[in-house]
Amino acid sequence: MMQNNLTDSIIGLVKEYIENFDMFDSNPQIRVNPATITAGLVNGRDMLAEIEDSNETIEDAAGAEGAETEDASDYQVKQNPDFYPVKSFLKTMADGRVVPDERRIEKIAIIYRQF
Repeated sequence: MMQNNLTDSIIGLVKEYIENFDMFDSNPQIRVNPATITAGLVNGRDMLAEIEDSNETIEDAAGAEGAETEDASDYQVKQNPDFYPVKSFLKTMADGRVVPDERRIEKIAIIYRQF
């Protein structure tokens, strides 16, 4: 996914949160997979579970031996998502409307340009 597509995707996810904020817990997150440059919207509890699963997979691979397990561990590390609080991408306008903060979102998307 190109950077502009990632920017557009995150803006869309933030808009989805704004329109349905009551469907999320108190710590909603934007989840970015650095390997595929894709984004999703998850609850904070889902983020914590995913981090725990990733750590467990890496620990299991570290306990095994051989080049194949090292490759599997490297792949898992590349798949580990980055999480960003949705609320950090919200901007309140003078009229009280809440909108995506496109400038902040663009700063995050630039990070993935190198991938």
